[in-house]
Amino acid sequence: MDVPRRRLEGAIQMLYDDDVDGTAEWVLKQCRHHVLCRFRSSSSLQLRNQIDDVGIGRVMIRGFPPKPVFCAATSSAVKMGKRRKQRKAAVDRDVISSLPDEILCHILSFLPTRTSMATSVLSRRWRYLWEKVQVLDLNDDFLYTHDRSDEEAEECFINFLEKVVSGFNPLRKVRLSCRADDYGYRRLFEWIGSVSEGVRELYFSTRTTNRMTYTLHFEYIYSTSLVSLVLDGNINIIFDDVNLDGKLFLPSLKNLELHIDYLNLDVFLSGCPALETLRVTLIKFTTREADFDLEAIHMPRTLKSLTFEERYHYSEVVTLKRLQLDTPSLEYLHLELRCDYKRILVCDYTNIKKACLDIWPKRRNVAWVPKLLGALCKTKFLWLKVSTIQCLLPAPVLDIPDFCNLIQLQLDFEDFKAKLLIDLLHHCPKLQALKIYVLGSLDGEDYFYLSYLNPHKRNGWRQPSSVPNCIVSHLNTVEYRGYQNTPEEHEFTAYILQRGLVLKTMRIHAKYYCPHYLKWEISQALSEIQRGSNMCRLEID
Repeated sequence: MDVPRRRLEGAIQMLYDDDVDGTAEWVLKQCRHHVLCRFRSSSSLQLRNQIDDVGIGRVMIRGFPPKPVFCAATSSAVKMGKRRKQRKAAVDRDVISSLPDEILCHILSFLPTRTSMATSVLSRRWRYLWEKVQVLDLNDDFLYTHDRSDEEAEECFINFLEKVVSGFNPLRKVRLSCRADDYGYRRLFEWIGSVSEGVRELYFSTRTTNRMTYTLHFEYIYSTSLVSLVLDGNINIIFDDVNLDGKLFLPSLKNLELHIDYLNLDVFLSGCPALETLRVTLIKFTTREADFDLEAIHMPRTLKSLTFEERYHYSEVVTLKRLQLDTPSLEYLHLELRCDYKRILVCDYTNIKKACLDIWPKRRNVAWVPKLLGALCKTKFLWLKVSTIQCLLPAPVLDIPDFCNLIQLQLDFEDFKAKLLIDLLHHCPKLQALKIYVLGSLDGEDYFYLSYLNPHKRNGWRQPSSVPNCIVSHLNTVEYRGYQNTPEEHEFTAYILQRGLVLKTMRIHAKYYCPHYLKWEISQALSEIQRGSNMCRLEID
């Protein structure tokens, strides 16, 4: 073997002797065959330059596709490198245990508490590490077994909770999901009150097999440190007879989610001056334990996201004086209102991006719904549900605002109303996506027969005097669910297909009980319509 080849193999061997980051194997794959293959066509000086370019962890070689060439020395070097890597991997196998306690506790905080407790059997390093985690996440499902009664399971969970928490560091986050009887709830609420100070996030969910409701006194959740609070279950929050005028009992709270039975919402929100996200679902308007009746609701001005849902029983007639939505920073709004509000106070929502309205057509609500739409005129996504549409229909002259930023509109109809839809489209110049969902007041296959027998009857359709600007310039997607093949629906669909110059997709979803042969007839009838856009694709399901 000549001198240049010995130098090359010596350089490769030096790489393996000094390998500390596992790059020698990569170097060999990339340069061994390449440099050796070019040896015969290279001068000694060129080869020495290539060898000098080979460094620990990097190789600077350019040339041709790999063509492996093996020799005894290089094969021995490969084996030595593999053995060295295996020994190094055995030493570094438990790298995670060498991390600081703060990092390990942060990792464990994303696991349920029972899972983090199970890590104590890994090694001495992990034996008491779970006690340093500042997050408590417990679910009582594991206690409910065939050989244990519900009362015993509830007692075990509360005892387990008290013992576990006694060994914890001060808690930062608490997440509890459990069920308990009246006595157990009192103990749970008392425990929540004892740990709430210092906790930044609290999630408490209850599950019951009956409709028994439990009372939570506000003192149990009084906290100056809470940033996020979530309560879910058959709970009534009561304020007793204490004077709360001007008292900020949750001054740091930014996120609030309440899915409960009863709450004097106006009083509760008055103590949350920093609230940004509010999600509330109320089941009852009144309760025998209520300290006073609710007359008005004032939403905090700091809100950025608001979801307010009323799920009162149909027989419960509720009238409130005022709903104040003076929230200028609002970006998301979802309202599901069943009460009859005498007045609504709104502002200019300059930052609004998405709005969903489900407002029952009570006598007073019908008067202010157009006013609310005017305040939401800068939204990009708008969803009007059936009840809201019914609020708009009785108006003799509907003053629709210009939705200058709207790009997606979804409308839910009980019965399709083409005139209202065309009027809305005239005020949405940049609309790109239109979604229509028709529930239908008549169900069954007979409705399709009735509409199919007179396919050319206008049935309320009137040709618009002018084409909405969005149809010819921006509208590219139309989705129609609950299509019933009424003459009014057919005429509207044909109108969009013919005038939609930039339309890309028209999706038609017939009612689930529509016979297959009628779907075929609908497909044939719509396919024969001349389309204004050459790239329009018609999909019928």
